[in-house]
Amino acid sequence: MSKSIRHIILLIGVWLSTAGYAQTPVTITGTATFAAGEEIRLLVFHDLLNGIAEVATTDIIDKNGHFTLKYKTHDIELAQLAIRTSKAEFFIVPSNSYNFTITMDSVLYQTINPEKYGGFLQIENAQKDTDDLNFKINRFSKYFNQVTDNYAFPMIYGSPDSVNIFDTVRNIIGEHFDFQYIPTNFYQSYGYYMMGEIDLLQYRKKPVFIYEKYFDNDYILYNNPAYMSLFNQYYEGYLYYSPHISKELLSRTINETPDYPTLFNEIGRDPKLTNARLRELVIIKNLISFLDNKEFDYHNTIKLLEYIRQTSSFEKHIKLINSKLNTIQKKQLVAKEVTFLDEKGHKTHLKQYEGTPVYLQIFQTDCINCVREMMIINELQKKYEGRVQFLSLCVDPEKRTYQAFVKQYGKLFSWPILYFDEQYDWLLLQGVETLPDHLFFGSDGTLMMRFPPAPEQGLPEYLQIRFPEQTEENHNPLFQNRNK
Repeated sequence: MSKSIRHIILLIGVWLSTAGYAQTPVTITGTATFAAGEEIRLLVFHDLLNGIAEVATTDIIDKNGHFTLKYKTHDIELAQLAIRTSKAEFFIVPSNSYNFTITMDSVLYQTINPEKYGGFLQIENAQKDTDDLNFKINRFSKYFNQVTDNYAFPMIYGSPDSVNIFDTVRNIIGEHFDFQYIPTNFYQSYGYYMMGEIDLLQYRKKPVFIYEKYFDNDYILYNNPAYMSLFNQYYEGYLYYSPHISKELLSRTINETPDYPTLFNEIGRDPKLTNARLRELVIIKNLISFLDNKEFDYHNTIKLLEYIRQTSSFEKHIKLINSKLNTIQKKQLVAKEVTFLDEKGHKTHLKQYEGTPVYLQIFQTDCINCVREMMIINELQKKYEGRVQFLSLCVDPEKRTYQAFVKQYGKLFSWPILYFDEQYDWLLLQGVETLPDHLFFGSDGTLMMRFPPAPEQGLPEYLQIRFPEQTEENHNPLFQNRNK
């Protein structure tokens, strides 16, 4: 075989191996007349294990309500369109184009967390195609939810006739939808693993059945939300409660000395974790959950995740760990990075307060409880001046509302009242859903407490303990305690 022919064959082989992974463009256009002048964001879920979405691209909706978003991908992906804190989910299919008309309840649109009241962006595709993935999944999900809602109580809480009830539910859904295990077909897999939610309820005491039917195979569908939802439910707390994994092993390999090889090998004795890739994913999921469990050393758990990130043979697992650790870091370092506006429109960096702990109150001007808190903060500011810096952050959608509030009431308060400057992604990152809300940053600018005591619920007592007043005896250099 000549060198030129071998070269051509090699090029064809490289093309065939990479063609399936080539990113293809997706264009999303539409109208949202109610939000003219607002930013519209496309968020994509590359991490369904942790439910973390990343901003893929943005556009400003023009005065006529039109927008255009462009994105490239090689996979079907769960995505969201977001305007302010209102969102709507859909699936992006490579090479497809979408033309959406977006509407929203005008009252809920003004709230900080519309989802709490059932408020979502309503998106309608101008081109109704019964073969479109979104059309098929929405049709199935709507029917699935209607049927399961009708039988929810006996399915969840059990009844003497529970076996027949589960069969009835399956038969009703099965009359309209026939899902098979076809892991390479996104729609079939979505329906198959959604039906797994029913099995998970019925066979709670038979975990082997669920494992053999849904997870004992060579496929992990990282980008399929139905698969990952069932996975997260089934393996939640798995390492902690599995009869095959001792607490002594977890404590020794996490709390005493981080030892991933031993942890990985010993957990492999569990017959439901013999698959190395599945086992590593389960370990990652559970280590992440241990970050909020005081039984396990936080820093050692982070070290184990970083070790997996450096040594894993599975690229998807590396990305999942990166996603979680980056989110943790963003939350911790937010005070050093984020900027707000003062009443004159000047940017204010929270890092300018480095060296002093910062207590941040988040409010809206029509929130009565928020304003009542400010009266308490006013007294605390005077008492702890120089030891704690208080800030209030207004998240009213309209800047002029904030400006009017500061103009009318600003002189009553002795600390800065700032504006969030429409940084809705920052609110989502911090999980701000109800008001008033609070954050407490350490003197180094990192997040010290996500949910500190509220001014009306223990903050004065907390500050008194953490920042006791210096007495003359304590700071007098001539005073010596000879009992030390």
